[in-house]
Amino acid sequence: MSEALTAYEEAMIAEEQALLRQVQARLAEHVAGAKATSDFDNELLALRDQLQETRAEDHAMLVEHMTRLAALRAAQDRERVFPADPSNPYFAHLRLQDVFKGEHRVRDVLVGRRAFIDTRQGVQIVDWRNSPISRIYYCYNEGDEYEEVFAGEHKRGEVLVRRTLTVQSGELVRLRQGDAVLVRTAEGWVKDSAARSRLAGGVGAAMRPGELGGKVDGRLPEITALIDPEQFRIISGDRSGVVIIRGGAGTGKTTIALHRAAFLHFDDPKKFAANRMLVITPGDALRRYVAGVLPSLDVGGVPIRTFPSFAHEAVKRLVPALKKRKATDDTPMGARRLKRHPALLDLISQLIRDEARAWDDPIGKAGGPEVLKAWVSRRNLPPVVRAERTLEWLDKNAAKAGLQGGSLVAARKALQQAARELGDPVETWAELLTDRGRLSQAFTAAGAEFYQWELDQLVQTASLQVDEPMNLADYDESHRQGVDGHALDHGELQGRLDVDDCAILLRICQLKFGSMTGPSGQKLRFAHVVVDEAQDLSPLSIQVLCGLVPPDGPVTLAGDTAQRLVLDNGFADWDELAERLHLKAHVLPPLAVTYRSTRQVMALARHVLGPLAREEAPRDARDGAPVELLRFPEQGEAVGFLADALKSLLARERRSTVALVARTPEVADVYYQGLKRAQVPALRRVRQQDFDFSAGVDVTDVMQIKGLEYDYVVALEATAGHYPSTDEARFQLHVIMTRAAHQLWLVCSDTPSLLLPESLTGA
Repeated sequence: MSEALTAYEEAMIAEEQALLRQVQARLAEHVAGAKATSDFDNELLALRDQLQETRAEDHAMLVEHMTRLAALRAAQDRERVFPADPSNPYFAHLRLQDVFKGEHRVRDVLVGRRAFIDTRQGVQIVDWRNSPISRIYYCYNEGDEYEEVFAGEHKRGEVLVRRTLTVQSGELVRLRQGDAVLVRTAEGWVKDSAARSRLAGGVGAAMRPGELGGKVDGRLPEITALIDPEQFRIISGDRSGVVIIRGGAGTGKTTIALHRAAFLHFDDPKKFAANRMLVITPGDALRRYVAGVLPSLDVGGVPIRTFPSFAHEAVKRLVPALKKRKATDDTPMGARRLKRHPALLDLISQLIRDEARAWDDPIGKAGGPEVLKAWVSRRNLPPVVRAERTLEWLDKNAAKAGLQGGSLVAARKALQQAARELGDPVETWAELLTDRGRLSQAFTAAGAEFYQWELDQLVQTASLQVDEPMNLADYDESHRQGVDGHALDHGELQGRLDVDDCAILLRICQLKFGSMTGPSGQKLRFAHVVVDEAQDLSPLSIQVLCGLVPPDGPVTLAGDTAQRLVLDNGFADWDELAERLHLKAHVLPPLAVTYRSTRQVMALARHVLGPLAREEAPRDARDGAPVELLRFPEQGEAVGFLADALKSLLARERRSTVALVARTPEVADVYYQGLKRAQVPALRRVRQQDFDFSAGVDVTDVMQIKGLEYDYVVALEATAGHYPSTDEARFQLHVIMTRAAHQLWLVCSDTPSLLLPESLTGA
């Protein structure tokens, strides 16, 4: 039996339903006001019919009249602002008491995504992004006294009522006021505790943002209504410099970062136009997530890329000599680690300075002391800009410097040649990665730990990559495939670029040209850059992305070093990163509340991290089902158990999302094939980020699921063999666990991992 609603709770529901109907009715009247537009349409159609019936000499007059009517209609369309969406017009209700013209007044204010005000009907929906009143919702609780500035006037008052609402398809389905949470079910309205006791396994135990009576899809949660005061300050704060948003799994880092982009766009749509912002995601799955979220925040058309795709596209755009170079991800482990090492940042800068210094003598010999002085005095400029500025000086001051005839030609040729050679990023890249002595000296000076075999591997790999690509045109069709059926160049490194090569080349371009441009003359510049899961990028890659905005322009980095899946990227601490990159960075306090996972899941995930966990854990939002460790003598029995459990679950909860996650693709294959034979419905094997975010069961590996969430997660083979006591295993198991929103199972057909607590394993 569910606990009966109190009279106040029933009155609260009735009040909110009546208010919603009132708002929807007024919105319907507003839409009906489009009659004038339809009148224009009818008149235009009538004039079109008259054209067929009138004489030719009257056509010009009719066409002129039609043109004028069309212009008037277009003008009216431009003046009309579409109101709030009647199916979901607002997400919060405030009742405020303040003093107006010397008298106390009480007024209701609704908070939504779009403003709609009708003073005659007493309807006031304010836009959460720009209305001062919205700050009251985000920064004050019910019963608080507030003091804010509205329209230049200081206002004081009291928050009498503060409610968070969920409206789906025009119907109120959830209401929260203080600690009271009411949810509409098929049987009627119930208290949240009653709803959670009915739902097996924890699904629906706590309505997550974006959930309306059950999860519909895997999109990022809409947390506009749940943003706390600190998060609101992040979103609406200082535009300058780098903002680093930290927080554990499920604390809303990605959503906060995207809301910040939406806020900047709304506040200054010209400067922060959608096509002038860039969002970098860790994979294609999250890229598709974000592509669905930003338009819902009224920001459509933002370029959204993974860093590898962005970097390869940018290199080919800026450096024409590399247009035919294909991408590779087959770089050996040792070479890859050293390419990502932070020591390369200083090494690249020093190499470019040395290249420019090498031109002192040729320029001095060709142009004499005055030209050399002009060249040296500009040494703080980027090399290509330096050569161009010195050429400009030469054109203006040749006579004063005593240069004419052959000496003037020689000086100009030397500077032009310097500009060409210093503007070649490919030559610098090749020299950087193949000079064993310089590399060894740089890594040693930086205190880097490296093995000689890694350095040898780097030089050998880079030597292959700087070569020209294989030309398959030299082979006839019958000889373009090997005995394994793959193309001859499959897996080859010759002439190919990996993502770290691209990052190095782009950084070289930035330093040589002073901005993100290159030999092509094209330029890449954005007003705001958002980087999600930034902890898995190298410092060099982050430096490149930060250089895409003007000096002190806004960059938003979101990430959690406790969720690292790439351990050879060269950093593990945000403050250290900011210092190393010389960034004007605001490293914000970690977000404090976990919105995704339950307290039970987060406690276990924190235990698994062990010494890698932060000192301060985020607050967990809610209780849930206990974590289960399921042990089987062999995998076949585990598959049989999961098949029965999944069939039962999907029969009861058709919209549930389930992830079965292994550490390796091979283990995922074993379970997928077994469950496929068992005819588990809605079963999918996800290999290359090809999630479709629909209800059902995804079988995948840990490297695919970064940034995603599911109702249920099953960690496949959480055994000592797959998850030994290493940092890498800790991070990976932590990431798998924190994908679960409601319930987590661990399946083992061998000895459980020692990373798990004894209370769970019974060891």
